[in-house]
Amino acid sequence: MLIAYPARLTDYPELISLWERSVLATHHFLHPIDRQTIKQNLPQYFDQVTLLKWQLDDAIVGFSGTSGTELVMLFLDPAYFRRGYGQQIIQQLGNIKRVTVNAQNPGALAFYQRQGFKIVSQAAVDGDGRPYPIINLAR
Repeated sequence: MLIAYPARLTDYPELISLWERSVLATHHFLHPIDRQTIKQNLPQYFDQVTLLKWQLDDAIVGFSGTSGTELVMLFLDPAYFRRGYGQQIIQQLGNIKRVTVNAQNPGALAFYQRQGFKIVSQAAVDGDGRPYPIINLAR
């Protein structure tokens, strides 16, 4: 069973590495410069959310960041893709009502729709004004 632990500053390097592996596997649309900029900003993003690392025994499967009832980030190590861990995380987080996904990441959109989220709005740029359309979902 997946167990959540509060992420600490000392976990950041491992979580950033996991983020990069996950993004390389799923976010093919990201320009390398944007990927590098986001990677450099991850510590600041981590500090703005309730950050949990999700583990099976000693292995980190992924991490999540929430703000109130919004899931701000959820990334899994590609080694754990398509095994039901994302769904377990959503269930264990409980009262998640909102999430935003990149429109160019149809796998993530389909995943959240399977979790009961519905599209409520869209935007032509991401939260930092980069040219990556986003889809806002709610349940």
